[in-house]
Amino acid sequence: DDRLRISSSLGATSALKPISASKAGPFDVSIEASGSPRALQSAIDNTSNNGRIIVGSWYGNSNVSLKLGIDFHRSHKTIQTSQVSTIPPAMTGLWSKERRFSLTWALVKSLKPSRLITKRLTLNQAQLAYELLDGGKEIAICFKYD
Repeated sequence: DDRLRISSSLGATSALKPISASKAGPFDVSIEASGSPRALQSAIDNTSNNGRIIVGSWYGNSNVSLKLGIDFHRSHKTIQTSQVSTIPPAMTGLWSKERRFSLTWALVKSLKPSRLITKRLTLNQAQLAYELLDGGKEIAICFKYD
């Protein structure tokens, strides 16, 4: 699968399809970046006791239903958001906005995200773009503005 190959080429030491998570886990840390509530539940379910789930997705104003019953509470798992517009006060002396920006751009340059673009479409093809992305047929689509 192209997505697994690309994630490995970007430095992921392990990449798998969500359907394979239960066979490969449990994991000490799980990162959910798809925006799918099912994927978030899978991350919770396949994270080790005392493990950490990082939520890198944005769910907007949607309500998300999760199974957080007795098994979850006994597992002592931590769910942590990855919002980066602010950082913990203890880190502000070390990580100024300029330093964070500089590191971010260095990472973007080294990862070269433009190589992930699999299709270029015009803005009036936006519906098609979203359908292709939602169906997993494309990895990243760039809109051309004329």
